[in-house]
Amino acid sequence: MSDRVTPPAEAARALRDIEQRRGQARASVQESRWVSGVFGVAIFAELAAPDFFGDDASSWISLTVAALIVVYAVMLRTPRGGALLGRPTRVRKDELSPRFVRLAQLTIAAVVLIGFVGAHFLSHELFPYEGTVAGVLLGGTLIFFGRGLQRGLSSLAMRRDGVDGVTYGSR
Repeated sequence: MSDRVTPPAEAARALRDIEQRRGQARASVQESRWVSGVFGVAIFAELAAPDFFGDDASSWISLTVAALIVVYAVMLRTPRGGALLGRPTRVRKDELSPRFVRLAQLTIAAVVLIGFVGAHFLSHELFPYEGTVAGVLLGGTLIFFGRGLQRGLSSLAMRRDGVDGVTYGSR
């Protein structure tokens, strides 16, 4: 037997290396655990503040949460900020499945629409401290399951290359 590597074996090894590096890049997109904790606490504070401090607290809590979101968005756009958030890399847009992007946009639009309609028809409290209960449920879900949810969404959002090199999951 010769020690020479055949072209098909070399090509297969190169494809495995590419897929391994692609997987490493996808795994590095996940945020640090503290980011989920901060946003979980922010959601809890946003929803629970009116129950404890009255309706006047809603305005300054909303401004604080909005400032937190703006700082987060700016940090994501800079290399140092991304590294602080635990995201040293960004996913290229061509790595995302167009089908997932369309579905995500429709889901966000539906949630916003349901929120506006729900706020109009449910302007009264259903039970005492409902904001606190919702804050605990939503914030706790983000704190405890945020990384798992992010990992699941990332795996759904990425294009997958089939065995024959044809991209599936994009249409």
